Amino acid sequence: MRRYRYVGCILFLSLFFNLTILVGPGYTAEGITIISPQKTHFAGQPVLFHIQTKEVYETKKVTAYYRAIGVTAYRRLTLKKQSPIDFIGTVKAQKVIPPGIEFFFVVVDGKDRVFTFPKDDPKKNPYALQIDLDKMPPRILDSTPSEGAAIEQLRPSIKISFKDIETYVNKNSVRLVIDGTDVTQLSEITETKITYAPAQELSVGTHTIAIELSDMSGNRMPTKRWAFSIPAKAPSEKIAGAEKASAEVNISGEFRRRIVKKEDTEETRWNFQSTATIKSSAQSGKLKTSFDATVNYIDKENHNSEEDHFNLNNFLYKLEYGKQLLALGDVTVEGTDLISKSISRRGGRLSFNIADTKAEAFALRSNYVTGFEHGLGMGDPNQRLTGGFIEKDLIGEKKLTVKATYVNGKNENPDNYNTSTLEAGTEGNIYSIAMASRLFEEKLNLEGEYSGSTYDSDVADTVGQESDKAWRAKISSRYKNLDCSTGYKYLGPDFRSIVNATGANDREEYNLEGGIRFKSSNLRLNMLHNSDNVDEDPLMPVIRNTTGTLSYNLSIPDWPSFFVNYTQSQQESAKEPTGYIPIENKINTIGGGFSIAKNRWNISPGYTYTSFDDRGETTNNDSETHVAGLNGGFRPTDTISINPSVTHMNITIDATGVTTKTWQGALAGYMMFFNNQLNLNTTLSVLDTKADNGSTDTTTYSAIAQLNWRVEKYLLKKGTQTLSLRGNYSKTENHINHESTDDLTIYAVISFGIPIQLF
Repeated sequence: MRRYRYVGCILFLSLFFNLTILVGPGYTAEGITIISPQKTHFAGQPVLFHIQTKEVYETKKVTAYYRAIGVTAYRRLTLKKQSPIDFIGTVKAQKVIPPGIEFFFVVVDGKDRVFTFPKDDPKKNPYALQIDLDKMPPRILDSTPSEGAAIEQLRPSIKISFKDIETYVNKNSVRLVIDGTDVTQLSEITETKITYAPAQELSVGTHTIAIELSDMSGNRMPTKRWAFSIPAKAPSEKIAGAEKASAEVNISGEFRRRIVKKEDTEETRWNFQSTATIKSSAQSGKLKTSFDATVNYIDKENHNSEEDHFNLNNFLYKLEYGKQLLALGDVTVEGTDLISKSISRRGGRLSFNIADTKAEAFALRSNYVTGFEHGLGMGDPNQRLTGGFIEKDLIGEKKLTVKATYVNGKNENPDNYNTSTLEAGTEGNIYSIAMASRLFEEKLNLEGEYSGSTYDSDVADTVGQESDKAWRAKISSRYKNLDCSTGYKYLGPDFRSIVNATGANDREEYNLEGGIRFKSSNLRLNMLHNSDNVDEDPLMPVIRNTTGTLSYNLSIPDWPSFFVNYTQSQQESAKEPTGYIPIENKINTIGGGFSIAKNRWNISPGYTYTSFDDRGETTNNDSETHVAGLNGGFRPTDTISINPSVTHMNITIDATGVTTKTWQGALAGYMMFFNNQLNLNTTLSVLDTKADNGSTDTTTYSAIAQLNWRVEKYLLKKGTQTLSLRGNYSKTENHINHESTDDLTIYAVISFGIPIQLF
């Protein structure tokens, strides 16, 4: 069968050159849907991990690994299987503290394959969840023209960038007024900036700008106003000097001392953690150099003597001359879809750009490391990746490019994510030839890639290396408000990338997606089909997965924003070996919601329904899942903010007839006193889970409060220095055995953020 695939590959490459088309990014079949958490969380509220594994073959186990930001080690949490696709676990409220948590998931499927989400370097690039205490309004970062500027353009492009530290700016709340005229509807607005181009020339003289905006929690920034001028005679341009240099250090940290506790608390009496970041650069003509680094310091009562207090989290040194680059430290190498879209490791890369050709060589640590002891990380030949690529623009303006990539390496100690699957050392090499065509700009884009690998999955055994091939292709188009794309990918049964040992293989994938954008709405369709064991190993079944999603979003200024989406997934097996139970199931998911944001309040309800239809001859894993949520915010004054939220989840398993209901509610509040010199944050929450057969019936109550006194005006008069009193309380009641546990801890906290401009 594979002989015909090679013939197909040759025909495809011929078609590529005849049409000058190019291959697009591959689509990985294994994927998860993160139901919760999805957005900024409140401190003192338990974090509910809820994922759905619709696109994973017979999920056996899901484990979440999480840690507080600034902490090195991950904690492990095995998620409970609520249905064949629903997995749930809860992080206790006392572990949910600012500034947030980082987490990733490890999924084991029915063939004992291990997948991590995120897929690439999850320990280094985990998901992140922000934990809120302070509820501050957005702020302006930059504006053009700036306050008091004198410009010569009569039709200047007016650009204002903004940011909300805690969540993000609500685009529907942005209002721009120029010379007393509201021009919001004529502006281009994103979550980070607004841009307005006057339709006519402005007159000579003074002009005013006013902007209003708020974040998704309803925290409104006071109206900002400033003026610029267009003088009758434009001011002369000032030529900046050629020499530039700057260096700054930002030090932040927190010291926490427990002053009240319950007897059974596991918290240490004191804890100190700090982070220092340095950013420096110097430039003279085309020569530019920079050095950035982040160092963490952690200490606590009964600190493990074998653990370092200091840890070099990351560093990067760059030396550039024009388009030529040398980078050392924690670098990111541009990869390909079949090798790895990017390779982030400690090491070095050397890049040359000459005319329309880019060449790069690199040497990297094969596994992810932090700390001082590894240095550049590439000194050990048994833990090293080496390689490079050459990319050539054949026509110019990226209309037709070709890229050749090669990576060779050995990894004696791969990351195992606390599982046993990846403990064996690996060795191998991989090459790739990719082409891309954009001869018709965005109207017709074509991509293609062919790759070959040689891989030894265990250097300690006598099996040796195995070789195989892979290829992919994509055609995409964008015209006015329409876009569409289709793609194909084949991965041989023995294809492996030394960069990403856990990647899929023995697979065939097809995808189709498209969309249409209107002035205030958009409609999209996505379809994906994949087959595993396409070369039909007689000891394994052929598994086919098909997923389609239709989504619609509507956003009209000054009206509620609305969204709805529908997803259907099907999975079936074929050519099952003797004794294998055939698979046939269908999953339907429909969800929708809307949001309303006004000056002083906002509300965002949403609902999702998922049905799992098991059509197997000998199995009955049918289930239904309902998830409804309501989030809101109310700001009666500029100094008070109230943010309630409630979520209800109902899961019914047909095989057992058991229905499990989970309620989670939270109420967060923020109050400022004395021009925010003193502020108070509180969060109350409750999590109740109950099964109608009596197997589960628990309730968890949580509360956190923090009183902050900002004292920087009395000390350094820059940055932030805060004295705080923080209290955490949590109580869990088991209504089945009538047992309860509770924790109470009160801390005195000193936190600081100190910017130091060296030069």
